[in-house]
Amino acid sequence: MTSPLTRKQFLRSSLLGGAASLLAVPAALRAQSATSAGRVAGANSDVRVAVVGVRAQGAGHMKTYYAMPGARLVAICDADADILRQRAADAAKEGITVATYQDYRKLLADKGVDAVVIATPNHWHALMTIWALEAGKDVYVEKPLSHNIWEGRQAVEAVRYHSKQIVQAGTQNRSSLDIRQAIAFVQSGQIGRITHVRGLCYKRRESIGLTQDPQAVPASIDYDLWTGPADLVPPQRNGARGPVHYDWHWFWNYGGGDISNQGIHQVDVARWFLGEEGLPRSVFSIGGRFGERDDAETPNTEISVFDYPKGPLLFEVRGLPMRTGMNAMDNYRGARVGVIVHCEGGYVHISEAGNAAIYDAAGKKIAAYAEGGLAGHRANFIEAVRARDQSIARGHILNSHVSSNLCHLGNVSYLLGQERSSAAVAEAIAGDALTKEAFERTLDHLKANSVEVGTTPVVLGPLLTIDAAGERLVGPTPELAAKANSNLLVKRTGRKGFAVPTYAGRV
Repeated sequence: MTSPLTRKQFLRSSLLGGAASLLAVPAALRAQSATSAGRVAGANSDVRVAVVGVRAQGAGHMKTYYAMPGARLVAICDADADILRQRAADAAKEGITVATYQDYRKLLADKGVDAVVIATPNHWHALMTIWALEAGKDVYVEKPLSHNIWEGRQAVEAVRYHSKQIVQAGTQNRSSLDIRQAIAFVQSGQIGRITHVRGLCYKRRESIGLTQDPQAVPASIDYDLWTGPADLVPPQRNGARGPVHYDWHWFWNYGGGDISNQGIHQVDVARWFLGEEGLPRSVFSIGGRFGERDDAETPNTEISVFDYPKGPLLFEVRGLPMRTGMNAMDNYRGARVGVIVHCEGGYVHISEAGNAAIYDAAGKKIAAYAEGGLAGHRANFIEAVRARDQSIARGHILNSHVSSNLCHLGNVSYLLGQERSSAAVAEAIAGDALTKEAFERTLDHLKANSVEVGTTPVVLGPLLTIDAAGERLVGPTPELAAKANSNLLVKRTGRKGFAVPTYAGRV
Protein backbone atom coordinates (compact mmCIF):
# COMPACT_ATOMS: atom_id res chain seq x y z
CA MET A 1 0.00 0.00 0.00
CA THR A 2 1.14 3.52 -0.64
CA SER A 3 1.74 5.97 2.16
CA PRO A 4 -1.04 8.43 3.06
CA LEU A 5 -0.59 11.88 1.54
CA THR A 6 -0.85 15.18 3.31
CA ARG A 7 -3.76 17.37 2.25
CA LYS A 8 -1.36 19.71 0.40
CA GLN A 9 0.26 16.83 -1.50
CA PHE A 10 -3.12 15.34 -2.30
CA LEU A 11 -4.51 18.57 -3.72
CA ARG A 12 -1.40 19.03 -5.83
CA SER A 13 -1.76 15.53 -7.29
CA SER A 14 -5.49 16.05 -7.83
CA LEU A 15 -4.96 19.23 -9.81
CA LEU A 16 -1.94 18.05 -11.81
CA GLY A 17 -2.67 14.35 -12.18
CA GLY A 18 -3.01 12.41 -15.42
CA ALA A 19 -6.00 11.35 -17.48
CA ALA A 20 -8.69 9.01 -16.17
CA SER A 21 -8.35 5.30 -16.75
CA LEU A 22 -10.95 3.08 -18.39
CA LEU A 23 -9.28 -0.18 -17.37
CA ALA A 24 -11.45 -1.15 -14.42
CA VAL A 25 -14.79 0.32 -15.43
CA PRO A 26 -17.59 -2.19 -16.13
CA ALA A 27 -17.66 -3.06 -19.82
CA ALA A 28 -20.97 -1.32 -20.54
CA LEU A 29 -19.48 1.98 -19.41
CA ARG A 30 -16.18 2.08 -21.30
CA ALA A 31 -17.40 3.96 -24.34
CA GLN A 32 -19.47 6.33 -22.19
CA SER A 33 -16.65 7.22 -19.82
CA ALA A 34 -14.50 9.01 -22.36
CA THR A 35 -17.46 11.14 -23.46
CA SER A 36 -18.67 12.18 -20.03
CA ALA A 37 -15.18 12.81 -18.66
CA GLY A 38 -14.59 15.30 -21.43
CA ARG A 39 -17.80 17.22 -20.85
CA VAL A 40 -17.94 18.88 -17.46
CA ALA A 41 -20.54 21.15 -15.92
CA GLY A 42 -19.49 24.76 -16.25
CA ALA A 43 -20.47 27.95 -14.49
CA ASN A 44 -23.37 28.51 -16.89
CA SER A 45 -24.91 25.05 -16.71
CA ASP A 46 -26.64 23.03 -14.01
CA VAL A 47 -24.90 20.00 -12.52
CA ARG A 48 -27.14 17.02 -13.27
CA VAL A 49 -27.25 14.96 -10.07
CA ALA A 50 -28.26 11.36 -9.38
CA VAL A 51 -28.86 10.17 -5.81
CA VAL A 52 -28.06 6.53 -5.05
CA GLY A 53 -29.71 4.86 -2.06
CA VAL A 54 -32.85 6.89 -1.43
CA ARG A 55 -34.62 5.25 1.50
CA ALA A 56 -33.33 7.41 4.38
CA GLN A 57 -30.29 9.69 4.09
CA GLY A 58 -30.63 9.68 0.32
CA ALA A 59 -34.19 11.00 0.61
CA GLY A 60 -32.74 14.04 2.38
CA HIS A 61 -30.21 14.48 -0.39
CA MET A 62 -33.00 14.38 -2.95
CA LYS A 63 -34.79 17.24 -1.20
CA THR A 64 -31.57 19.25 -1.20
CA TYR A 65 -31.40 19.09 -4.98
CA TYR A 66 -35.05 19.93 -5.59
CA ALA A 67 -34.20 23.61 -5.49
CA MET A 68 -30.44 24.02 -5.17
CA PRO A 69 -29.13 26.75 -7.50
CA GLY A 70 -26.75 25.35 -10.08
CA ALA A 71 -27.92 21.74 -9.73
CA ARG A 72 -30.79 19.55 -10.93
CA LEU A 73 -31.94 16.18 -9.66
CA VAL A 74 -32.24 14.01 -12.78
CA ALA A 75 -32.03 10.40 -11.57
CA ILE A 76 -32.32 8.14 -8.54
CA CYS A 77 -31.17 4.60 -7.87
CA ASP A 78 -32.10 2.00 -5.27
CA ALA A 79 -32.04 -1.80 -5.09
CA ASP A 80 -35.56 -1.69 -3.61
CA ALA A 81 -38.09 -1.12 -6.41
CA ASP A 82 -40.79 -0.07 -3.94
CA ILE A 83 -38.58 2.64 -2.43
CA LEU A 84 -37.60 3.73 -5.92
CA ARG A 85 -41.24 4.22 -6.94
CA GLN A 86 -42.04 6.09 -3.73
CA ARG A 87 -39.15 8.50 -4.15
CA ALA A 88 -39.93 9.08 -7.84
CA ALA A 89 -43.46 9.96 -6.76
CA ASP A 90 -42.05 12.33 -4.11
CA ALA A 91 -40.03 14.10 -6.78
CA ALA A 92 -43.05 14.28 -9.10
CA LYS A 93 -44.97 16.14 -6.40
CA GLU A 94 -42.25 18.79 -6.62
CA GLY A 95 -42.65 18.95 -10.39
CA ILE A 96 -39.45 16.97 -11.02
CA THR A 97 -39.27 13.93 -13.27
CA VAL A 98 -36.38 11.59 -12.50
CA ALA A 99 -34.98 8.56 -14.29
CA THR A 100 -35.04 5.49 -12.04
CA TYR A 101 -32.52 2.65 -11.82
CA GLN A 102 -32.23 -0.44 -9.64
CA ASP A 103 -28.81 -1.29 -11.06
CA TYR A 104 -26.14 1.32 -10.30
CA ARG A 105 -24.10 0.24 -13.32
CA LYS A 106 -26.93 1.22 -15.64
CA LEU A 107 -27.17 4.60 -13.94
CA LEU A 108 -23.47 5.19 -14.58
CA ALA A 109 -24.05 4.62 -18.29
CA ASP A 110 -26.58 7.49 -18.35
CA LYS A 111 -24.99 10.37 -20.30
CA GLY A 112 -27.46 12.76 -18.69
CA VAL A 113 -25.85 12.37 -15.24
CA ASP A 114 -22.85 14.52 -14.27
CA ALA A 115 -22.51 13.65 -10.58
CA VAL A 116 -23.62 10.90 -8.21
CA VAL A 117 -24.48 11.26 -4.53
CA ILE A 118 -23.86 7.95 -2.75
CA ALA A 119 -26.06 7.36 0.30
CA THR A 120 -26.18 3.55 0.29
CA PRO A 121 -25.17 1.18 3.11
CA ASN A 122 -21.48 1.40 4.07
CA HIS A 123 -20.36 -1.73 2.25
CA TRP A 124 -21.09 -0.10 -1.13
CA HIS A 125 -19.42 3.31 -0.57
CA ALA A 126 -15.88 2.64 -1.79
CA LEU A 127 -16.81 0.52 -4.81
CA MET A 128 -19.51 2.94 -5.97
CA THR A 129 -17.05 5.81 -5.64
CA ILE A 130 -14.48 4.01 -7.77
CA TRP A 131 -16.98 2.92 -10.43
CA ALA A 132 -18.33 6.46 -10.69
CA LEU A 133 -14.84 7.88 -11.18
CA GLU A 134 -14.15 5.29 -13.86
CA ALA A 135 -17.37 6.35 -15.58
CA GLY A 136 -16.30 10.00 -15.54
CA LYS A 137 -18.77 11.16 -12.88
CA ASP A 138 -18.14 13.51 -9.98
CA VAL A 139 -18.86 12.02 -6.57
CA TYR A 140 -20.35 12.97 -3.22
CA VAL A 141 -19.97 9.93 -0.95
CA GLU A 142 -21.55 9.64 2.47
CA LYS A 143 -19.64 8.60 5.56
CA PRO A 144 -17.91 6.36 6.32
CA LEU A 145 -15.85 6.21 3.14
CA SER A 146 -15.47 2.47 3.42
CA HIS A 147 -16.45 -0.76 5.06
CA ASN A 148 -12.78 -1.69 5.53
CA ILE A 149 -9.36 -0.04 5.48
CA TRP A 150 -8.07 -1.61 2.25
CA GLU A 151 -11.02 -0.63 0.06
CA GLY A 152 -10.93 2.90 1.46
CA ARG A 153 -7.32 3.20 0.35
CA GLN A 154 -8.30 2.02 -3.15
CA ALA A 155 -10.93 4.78 -3.27
CA VAL A 156 -8.36 7.40 -2.20
CA GLU A 157 -5.92 6.22 -4.84
CA ALA A 158 -8.69 6.13 -7.45
CA VAL A 159 -9.38 9.82 -6.75
CA ARG A 160 -5.71 10.57 -7.33
CA TYR A 161 -5.73 8.53 -10.53
CA HIS A 162 -8.94 10.01 -11.94
CA SER A 163 -7.79 13.48 -11.01
CA LYS A 164 -10.19 15.39 -13.29
CA GLN A 165 -13.22 14.34 -11.25
CA ILE A 166 -14.43 16.24 -8.17
CA VAL A 167 -15.00 14.23 -4.98
CA GLN A 168 -16.62 15.36 -1.74
CA ALA A 169 -16.95 13.21 1.40
CA GLY A 170 -20.02 13.55 3.61
CA THR A 171 -18.08 14.57 6.73
CA GLN A 172 -20.05 17.79 6.90
CA ASN A 173 -18.47 19.09 10.10
CA ARG A 174 -15.61 20.17 7.86
CA SER A 175 -17.97 22.90 6.61
CA SER A 176 -18.65 24.26 10.10
CA LEU A 177 -17.39 27.81 10.60
CA ASP A 178 -18.09 27.35 14.31
CA ILE A 179 -15.62 24.48 14.59
CA ARG A 180 -12.99 26.40 12.64
CA GLN A 181 -13.36 29.34 15.03
CA ALA A 182 -13.15 27.03 18.06
CA ILE A 183 -9.97 25.42 16.70
CA ALA A 184 -8.46 28.88 16.22
CA PHE A 185 -9.42 29.78 19.80
CA VAL A 186 -7.70 26.68 21.16
CA GLN A 187 -4.65 27.27 19.00
CA SER A 188 -4.40 30.79 20.44
CA GLY A 189 -3.47 29.20 23.78
CA GLN A 190 -6.12 30.97 25.83
CA ILE A 191 -7.17 27.76 27.62
CA GLY A 192 -3.82 26.02 27.38
CA ARG A 193 -2.74 23.06 25.32
CA ILE A 194 -4.98 20.09 24.52
CA THR A 195 -4.54 17.21 26.97
CA HIS A 196 -6.96 14.77 25.33
CA VAL A 197 -10.08 14.69 23.17
CA ARG A 198 -13.24 12.67 23.71
CA GLY A 199 -15.88 11.81 21.11
CA LEU A 200 -19.33 10.69 22.21
CA CYS A 201 -22.24 8.83 20.69
CA TYR A 202 -24.87 8.39 23.38
CA LYS A 203 -27.76 7.55 21.09
CA ARG A 204 -30.67 5.24 21.99
CA ARG A 205 -30.67 2.03 20.00
CA GLU A 206 -33.54 -0.27 20.84
CA SER A 207 -33.51 -4.02 20.36
CA ILE A 208 -33.94 -5.16 16.75
CA GLY A 209 -35.60 -8.38 17.90
CA LEU A 210 -34.51 -11.99 17.81
CA THR A 211 -35.23 -14.32 14.90
CA GLN A 212 -34.79 -18.08 14.83
CA ASP A 213 -33.85 -18.51 11.17
CA PRO A 214 -32.73 -16.58 8.09
CA GLN A 215 -35.49 -14.30 6.81
CA ALA A 216 -37.08 -14.03 3.37
CA VAL A 217 -36.07 -10.99 1.33
CA PRO A 218 -39.02 -8.84 0.17
CA ALA A 219 -39.78 -9.33 -3.51
CA SER A 220 -39.21 -5.63 -4.21
CA ILE A 221 -35.50 -5.87 -3.32
CA ASP A 222 -32.85 -7.11 -5.74
CA TYR A 223 -30.82 -8.68 -2.97
CA ASP A 224 -27.83 -9.49 -5.14
CA LEU A 225 -27.53 -5.79 -6.04
CA TRP A 226 -28.21 -4.70 -2.47
CA THR A 227 -25.44 -7.01 -1.20
CA GLY A 228 -22.90 -5.94 -3.82
CA PRO A 229 -19.32 -6.53 -2.61
CA ALA A 230 -20.40 -7.97 0.77
CA ASP A 231 -20.79 -11.69 1.36
CA LEU A 232 -24.08 -12.92 -0.09
CA VAL A 233 -25.88 -14.40 2.91
CA PRO A 234 -29.58 -14.44 3.84
CA PRO A 235 -30.55 -11.70 6.29
CA GLN A 236 -31.09 -12.81 9.88
CA ARG A 237 -32.96 -9.87 11.32
CA ASN A 238 -36.53 -8.67 11.07
CA GLY A 239 -37.14 -5.69 13.30
CA ALA A 240 -39.42 -2.75 12.75
CA ARG A 241 -37.57 -1.85 9.53
CA GLY A 242 -37.85 -5.34 8.06
CA PRO A 243 -35.19 -7.94 7.24
CA VAL A 244 -32.91 -5.78 5.09
CA HIS A 245 -33.04 -2.01 5.65
CA TYR A 246 -31.21 0.12 8.25
CA ASP A 247 -30.47 -2.60 10.81
CA TRP A 248 -27.59 -3.70 8.58
CA HIS A 249 -25.65 -1.12 10.63
CA TRP A 250 -25.38 -3.67 13.45
CA PHE A 251 -23.85 -6.50 11.34
CA TRP A 252 -20.15 -6.78 10.50
CA ASN A 253 -20.81 -7.87 6.93
CA TYR A 254 -22.20 -4.41 6.12
CA GLY A 255 -21.53 -1.92 8.92
CA GLY A 256 -19.56 -1.29 12.08
CA GLY A 257 -22.04 -0.25 14.76
CA ASP A 258 -22.44 3.30 15.98
CA ILE A 259 -18.76 4.19 15.98
CA SER A 260 -18.88 3.79 12.19
CA ASN A 261 -22.42 5.05 11.76
CA GLN A 262 -22.59 8.22 13.86
CA GLY A 263 -19.20 8.24 15.46
CA ILE A 264 -17.12 8.93 12.38
CA HIS A 265 -18.38 12.53 12.46
CA GLN A 266 -17.16 13.03 16.02
CA VAL A 267 -13.91 11.08 15.46
CA ASP A 268 -13.20 13.34 12.50
CA VAL A 269 -13.74 16.51 14.55
CA ALA A 270 -11.66 15.16 17.44
CA ARG A 271 -8.74 14.36 15.12
CA TRP A 272 -9.10 17.78 13.48
CA PHE A 273 -8.67 19.51 16.85
CA LEU A 274 -5.60 17.42 17.62
CA GLY A 275 -4.11 18.32 14.26
CA GLU A 276 -3.29 14.67 13.59
CA GLU A 277 -3.40 13.89 9.86
CA GLY A 278 -2.76 10.15 9.99
CA LEU A 279 -3.45 7.04 12.02
CA PRO A 280 -2.56 6.67 15.71
CA ARG A 281 0.30 4.64 17.15
CA SER A 282 -2.05 2.13 18.77
CA VAL A 283 -5.67 1.31 19.56
CA PHE A 284 -7.64 -0.82 21.97
CA SER A 285 -11.34 -1.20 22.74
CA ILE A 286 -13.58 -2.31 25.57
CA GLY A 287 -17.27 -3.11 25.29
CA GLY A 288 -20.09 -5.48 24.60
CA ARG A 289 -23.73 -5.78 23.73
CA PHE A 290 -25.55 -5.30 27.01
CA GLY A 291 -29.17 -5.19 28.11
CA GLU A 292 -30.48 -6.58 24.81
CA ARG A 293 -30.87 -10.10 23.47
CA ASP A 294 -31.30 -9.68 19.75
CA ASP A 295 -29.81 -10.51 16.36
CA ALA A 296 -27.39 -7.58 16.26
CA GLU A 297 -23.64 -8.31 16.29
CA THR A 298 -21.99 -4.95 16.98
CA PRO A 299 -21.51 -3.57 20.51
CA ASN A 300 -24.03 -1.13 21.92
CA THR A 301 -21.49 -0.08 24.52
CA GLU A 302 -17.89 0.60 23.48
CA ILE A 303 -14.83 2.58 24.52
CA SER A 304 -12.05 2.92 21.96
CA VAL A 305 -8.74 4.55 22.83
CA PHE A 306 -6.41 5.89 20.14
CA ASP A 307 -2.85 6.87 21.08
CA TYR A 308 -1.71 10.00 19.22
CA PRO A 309 1.52 11.92 19.89
CA LYS A 310 -0.43 15.14 20.49
CA GLY A 311 -2.80 13.51 22.96
CA PRO A 312 -5.13 10.53 23.42
CA LEU A 313 -8.42 10.36 21.50
CA LEU A 314 -11.17 8.40 23.27
CA PHE A 315 -14.50 7.47 21.75
CA GLU A 316 -17.53 6.26 23.71
CA VAL A 317 -20.64 4.54 22.38
CA ARG A 318 -23.77 4.02 24.47
CA GLY A 319 -26.99 2.65 23.04
CA LEU A 320 -28.84 2.09 26.29
CA PRO A 321 -30.75 4.95 27.98
CA MET A 322 -29.90 6.85 31.13
CA ARG A 323 -31.54 4.08 33.14
CA THR A 324 -34.01 1.25 32.73
CA GLY A 325 -37.45 2.42 31.62
CA MET A 326 -36.29 5.81 30.33
CA ASN A 327 -35.78 7.14 26.81
CA ALA A 328 -33.45 9.99 27.80
CA MET A 329 -29.73 9.43 27.37
CA ASP A 330 -26.73 10.12 29.57
CA ASN A 331 -24.56 13.14 28.85
CA TYR A 332 -20.95 14.01 29.48
CA ARG A 333 -20.39 17.69 30.22
CA GLY A 334 -23.65 18.43 28.41
CA ALA A 335 -22.84 16.34 25.33
CA ARG A 336 -24.73 13.27 24.18
CA VAL A 337 -23.54 13.19 20.59
CA GLY A 338 -20.55 15.48 20.29
CA VAL A 339 -16.92 16.16 21.08
CA ILE A 340 -15.26 17.41 24.26
CA VAL A 341 -11.79 18.89 23.77
CA HIS A 342 -10.04 18.84 27.13
CA CYS A 343 -7.41 21.55 27.62
CA GLU A 344 -5.18 22.56 30.52
CA GLY A 345 -7.37 25.55 31.38
CA GLY A 346 -10.85 24.50 30.22
CA TYR A 347 -12.64 22.59 27.52
CA VAL A 348 -14.54 22.94 24.25
CA HIS A 349 -17.94 21.37 23.58
CA ILE A 350 -18.77 20.64 19.93
CA SER A 351 -22.41 19.70 19.43
CA GLU A 352 -23.86 17.24 16.94
CA ALA A 353 -24.99 20.26 14.90
CA GLY A 354 -21.40 21.51 14.66
CA ASN A 355 -21.77 24.44 17.06
CA ALA A 356 -19.07 25.23 19.61
CA ALA A 357 -18.94 26.49 23.19
CA ILE A 358 -15.78 27.12 25.21
CA TYR A 359 -15.55 26.85 29.00
CA ASP A 360 -12.86 27.74 31.50
CA ALA A 361 -11.57 25.38 34.18
CA ALA A 362 -14.42 26.40 36.52
CA GLY A 363 -17.03 25.45 33.92
CA LYS A 364 -17.91 29.04 33.02
CA LYS A 365 -18.75 29.63 29.37
CA ILE A 366 -16.29 32.14 27.94
CA ALA A 367 -17.05 31.93 24.21
CA ALA A 368 -19.66 30.46 21.90
CA TYR A 369 -20.02 30.02 18.14
CA ALA A 370 -23.42 29.20 16.66
CA GLU A 371 -23.40 30.37 13.07
CA GLY A 372 -23.78 26.85 11.71
CA GLY A 373 -22.44 25.79 8.38
CA LEU A 374 -23.25 22.09 8.09
CA ALA A 375 -26.15 22.79 5.74
CA GLY A 376 -23.76 24.35 3.27
CA HIS A 377 -21.71 21.19 2.81
CA ARG A 378 -23.79 19.83 -0.07
CA ALA A 379 -23.87 23.20 -1.80
CA ASN A 380 -20.09 23.30 -1.41
CA PHE A 381 -19.88 20.14 -3.50
CA ILE A 382 -21.85 21.74 -6.33
CA GLU A 383 -19.68 24.85 -6.09
CA ALA A 384 -16.55 22.71 -6.49
CA VAL A 385 -18.06 20.77 -9.41
CA ARG A 386 -19.08 23.93 -11.28
CA ALA A 387 -15.66 25.49 -10.73
CA ARG A 388 -13.83 22.22 -11.53
CA ASP A 389 -11.71 22.92 -8.47
CA GLN A 390 -11.09 20.10 -6.01
CA SER A 391 -9.46 22.47 -3.53
CA ILE A 392 -12.83 24.14 -2.92
CA ALA A 393 -14.43 20.92 -1.67
CA ARG A 394 -14.19 20.96 2.13
CA GLY A 395 -15.02 17.28 2.73
CA HIS A 396 -11.66 15.92 1.66
CA ILE A 397 -11.66 12.19 0.87
CA LEU A 398 -8.32 11.63 2.62
CA ASN A 399 -9.70 13.05 5.86
CA SER A 400 -12.74 10.82 5.54
CA HIS A 401 -10.52 7.81 4.86
CA VAL A 402 -8.36 8.36 7.94
CA SER A 403 -11.34 8.99 10.22
CA SER A 404 -13.18 5.96 8.81
CA ASN A 405 -10.07 3.90 9.55
CA LEU A 406 -10.10 4.91 13.19
CA CYS A 407 -13.61 3.47 13.47
CA HIS A 408 -12.52 0.26 11.75
CA LEU A 409 -9.44 -0.07 13.97
CA GLY A 410 -11.47 0.36 17.14
CA ASN A 411 -13.79 -2.39 16.00
CA VAL A 412 -10.93 -4.69 15.02
CA SER A 413 -9.55 -4.55 18.55
CA TYR A 414 -13.02 -5.30 19.87
CA LEU A 415 -13.46 -8.27 17.50
CA LEU A 416 -10.11 -9.72 18.58
CA GLY A 417 -10.93 -9.23 22.24
CA GLN A 418 -11.78 -11.75 24.91
CA GLU A 419 -14.57 -11.72 27.45
CA ARG A 420 -13.33 -10.87 30.90
CA SER A 421 -14.96 -9.97 34.18
CA SER A 422 -15.41 -6.26 34.80
CA ALA A 423 -12.98 -6.60 37.71
CA ALA A 424 -10.34 -8.12 35.42
CA VAL A 425 -10.85 -5.33 32.87
CA ALA A 426 -10.53 -2.71 35.61
CA GLU A 427 -7.27 -4.31 36.73
CA ALA A 428 -5.91 -4.42 33.17
CA ILE A 429 -6.48 -0.69 32.60
CA ALA A 430 -5.66 0.51 36.11
CA GLY A 431 -2.54 2.35 34.94
CA ASP A 432 -4.45 4.39 32.32
CA ALA A 433 -6.28 7.12 34.22
CA LEU A 434 -8.41 8.33 31.31
CA THR A 435 -9.61 4.87 30.30
CA LYS A 436 -10.14 3.91 33.93
CA GLU A 437 -12.39 6.92 34.46
CA ALA A 438 -14.37 6.21 31.26
CA PHE A 439 -14.80 2.54 32.21
CA GLU A 440 -15.99 3.39 35.73
CA ARG A 441 -18.63 5.72 34.29
CA THR A 442 -19.63 2.99 31.85
CA LEU A 443 -20.10 0.47 34.66
CA ASP A 444 -22.32 2.95 36.52
CA HIS A 445 -24.30 3.39 33.28
CA LEU A 446 -24.75 -0.37 32.91
CA LYS A 447 -25.81 -0.75 36.54
CA ALA A 448 -28.47 1.92 35.96
CA ASN A 449 -29.74 -0.27 33.12
CA SER A 450 -30.07 -3.33 35.36
CA VAL A 451 -26.97 -5.06 34.00
CA GLU A 452 -25.28 -7.26 36.61
CA VAL A 453 -21.80 -5.93 36.04
CA GLY A 454 -20.27 -8.29 38.59
CA THR A 455 -21.19 -11.37 36.59
CA THR A 456 -21.72 -10.07 33.04
CA PRO A 457 -18.55 -10.41 30.94
CA VAL A 458 -16.98 -7.46 29.14
CA VAL A 459 -14.91 -7.73 25.97
CA LEU A 460 -11.36 -6.43 26.44
CA GLY A 461 -9.65 -5.91 23.11
CA PRO A 462 -5.87 -6.16 22.70
CA LEU A 463 -3.66 -3.10 22.39
CA LEU A 464 -2.86 -3.19 18.68
CA THR A 465 0.15 -1.27 17.38
CA ILE A 466 -0.18 0.37 13.98
CA ASP A 467 2.06 1.05 10.99
CA ALA A 468 0.38 4.34 10.07
CA ALA A 469 2.12 4.73 6.70
CA GLY A 470 1.28 1.17 5.61
CA GLU A 471 -2.21 1.23 7.20
CA ARG A 472 -1.56 -2.14 8.81
CA LEU A 473 -1.45 -3.65 12.28
CA VAL A 474 2.04 -4.72 13.34
CA GLY A 475 1.75 -5.85 16.95
CA PRO A 476 1.85 -6.66 19.76
CA THR A 477 2.88 -10.04 18.31
CA PRO A 478 3.27 -11.24 14.70
CA GLU A 479 0.53 -13.80 15.26
CA LEU A 480 -1.99 -11.26 16.56
CA ALA A 481 -1.02 -8.77 13.85
CA ALA A 482 -1.63 -11.40 11.17
CA LYS A 483 -5.02 -12.18 12.67
CA ALA A 484 -5.89 -8.49 12.80
CA ASN A 485 -4.84 -7.85 9.20
CA SER A 486 -7.01 -10.73 7.99
CA ASN A 487 -10.10 -9.24 9.65
CA LEU A 488 -12.83 -8.18 7.20
CA LEU A 489 -12.69 -4.61 8.56
CA VAL A 490 -9.05 -4.37 7.49
CA LYS A 491 -9.33 -6.01 4.10
CA ARG A 492 -12.11 -7.49 1.99
CA THR A 493 -11.77 -7.30 -1.77
CA GLY A 494 -15.42 -8.05 -2.68
CA ARG A 495 -17.14 -11.01 -4.28
CA LYS A 496 -17.26 -11.94 -7.96
CA GLY A 497 -18.91 -9.26 -10.07
CA PHE A 498 -18.46 -6.70 -7.30
CA ALA A 499 -14.71 -6.86 -6.70
CA VAL A 500 -13.06 -3.62 -5.60
CA PRO A 501 -10.41 -2.60 -8.18
CA THR A 502 -6.85 -2.21 -6.92
CA TYR A 503 -5.58 1.34 -7.35
CA ALA A 504 -2.77 1.45 -4.79
CA GLY A 505 0.48 1.63 -6.74
CA ARG A 506 -1.00 2.90 -10.01
CA VAL A 507 0.01 6.51 -9.48
